[in-house]
Amino acid sequence: MDLKSLEAVLWIDRLGGFKAAAEALRMTQPAISIRVSQLEAMLETRIFHRSGKRVVPTPVGVTLIHYAERILQLRDEALLTIKGHNEENGILRLGTVETTAHTWLAQLLCRIDEKYPNITVDLDIGISDDIQRKVAKGMLDVGLFMGPVNSPMMIETPVCSFEVALLAHRTVVGQRGGRTDLGSLPALPIMTFSRNTVPHSMLHRLLGREGGSHHRVHAMSSVPTIVSMLLSGAGLALLPPDVVREHLDSGALCRLDVGQALPPLNCVAGRLMKHSSGLVEDVVAMARNVAQSAGA
Repeated sequence: MDLKSLEAVLWIDRLGGFKAAAEALRMTQPAISIRVSQLEAMLETRIFHRSGKRVVPTPVGVTLIHYAERILQLRDEALLTIKGHNEENGILRLGTVETTAHTWLAQLLCRIDEKYPNITVDLDIGISDDIQRKVAKGMLDVGLFMGPVNSPMMIETPVCSFEVALLAHRTVVGQRGGRTDLGSLPALPIMTFSRNTVPHSMLHRLLGREGGSHHRVHAMSSVPTIVSMLLSGAGLALLPPDVVREHLDSGALCRLDVGQALPPLNCVAGRLMKHSSGLVEDVVAMARNVAQSAGA
């Protein structure tokens, strides 16, 4: 009964399937299946059975999982005690949303490099749902995403809040001042982040309230593309002003007054509750300090 097989059993139970466990452990699904089959042959019983699309442990499997957690926890404690917890020569898998990538992420990476010069950062940039899912699956050590999602598997620490505003090129607005009536603006598309993101839902609610049904909503996963189209006057955009601060300061872009403040986007740092570490906690603290220094 080797430790890697026990680890495979734990991840299958935690994620509900062989495929998800294989992704989290960076193994192939057949390799995971072989490990489980070997354990079942040794124990002469089934560890898992399928219930619909989900894999669930048998009664024997539940008992095995209980002992596997204790065994692997004891292994980790032994390693910490005997050889010390040396995390300063490995890989940090960091995930983040585009908003942080285009505001203060570079400062955070510099801080990490200064304090941990032998750490290699594997960076994953995506939408909040993807980053949160990868953290939950153990594919990322820490993720910066919009939340909280209140997952029982994760620790989520508030990092910062990003203001959100409706933005336009100055030529689109012209000499208008004061409150903006979306219904009176040209029928330009309004761009924002991908579907299933908070800004996308926020924009649809705003258009429904303001009667701006003649505006189409373009969902985009690339902030540079949104900004490029915004600067060309090809549409409006619902974005955090921080990602286009230089263009607002120069006067190329302006904010539209929609009558009330839009709710902010709350960025959190998520990591697995059972697999956190001193390095990860230090990176979370760095992220909060850097965001605060940047005024986010």
